[in-house]
Amino acid sequence: MEDPLSVVAESALQAFKERRAKFGTTASKEAALTFRPRPTDIFIATTPKAGTTWMTQICHQLRTGGHLEFGEISQVVPFLEMAHDVGQKCDDEQVCSPRLFKTHLHEPSCPRGAKYIVVARHPYDVAVSQFKFLEGWMFDVGDIEANHFVQQVWLKQSMPQTATAGYCQRGSAFHYYMAWWRRRRDSDVLFLFYEDMRENLEPQLRRVAEFIGVTDPSAINVALERSSFQYMYEHRTQFDEHLLKECRNEHMGLDKSAGCHHGKVASAGGKRHLLNATSIALIDAAWNDICLPVTGAKSYEEWRDMCQAEQSQPKVP
Repeated sequence: MEDPLSVVAESALQAFKERRAKFGTTASKEAALTFRPRPTDIFIATTPKAGTTWMTQICHQLRTGGHLEFGEISQVVPFLEMAHDVGQKCDDEQVCSPRLFKTHLHEPSCPRGAKYIVVARHPYDVAVSQFKFLEGWMFDVGDIEANHFVQQVWLKQSMPQTATAGYCQRGSAFHYYMAWWRRRRDSDVLFLFYEDMRENLEPQLRRVAEFIGVTDPSAINVALERSSFQYMYEHRTQFDEHLLKECRNEHMGLDKSAGCHHGKVASAGGKRHLLNATSIALIDAAWNDICLPVTGAKSYEEWRDMCQAEQSQPKVP
């Protein structure tokens, strides 16, 4: 006899997949893929839930010296793939130079000619954070269990094979990391780790400042203050996705306000304890299949140590 709970979970999973397919329009994705950036533009390139909003705040505070006159940060830093859908024109000027864009596009699909800040985060934490971000928005709390999501959605993602499939929320974080990691020594790429930022933000923020050309000590100091977890949590309504949700929810068959009751800056720690042994083993196996042959590193931690040791090596012009 079929487990009734399993039937409910599979039904919820299918409904979620159908909603997700309507999240962004083809027109918006094509606008992103054909965008021609300026050499001074900065792309904040991450897989979803790897510190995108945090790095966006860091860069915006550095370039402006403390600007906070926005309702939600995507109003001043467009989400490249979704800008068209929310009525933004990426060719427009922004509140300050350099222009900033956040993107989840895989490296092969990302528009060339800008500068790129890439942030990697432990796959365990990315997987669970993606689940928590979608829970209560694209599916109801309790309808899909964390490990079911990780095993049946997150780990099923692979490398997009075409440009129009380059939207990273349909692509593997493992492939995403490897594609950008191959460019880590290029002069137009700054490769960072979320965990390094959490352990000691200041040296990583100073690397960002140097990369985007900010030397003003006061701008660096205010960016340090306003990019702290405490500060962003106190101002968390400025760092959610209510603009995007209010624009796209009804297209996905959801209430216009669905998911707007909780923001991204939700807690100071990860929730990897939600992962069971099977999920952890499957994530580790994906690392061994995809990342080990490219990096020689047997784990994310070993890869991070390897990259830290490389930081003193010169960039390729």
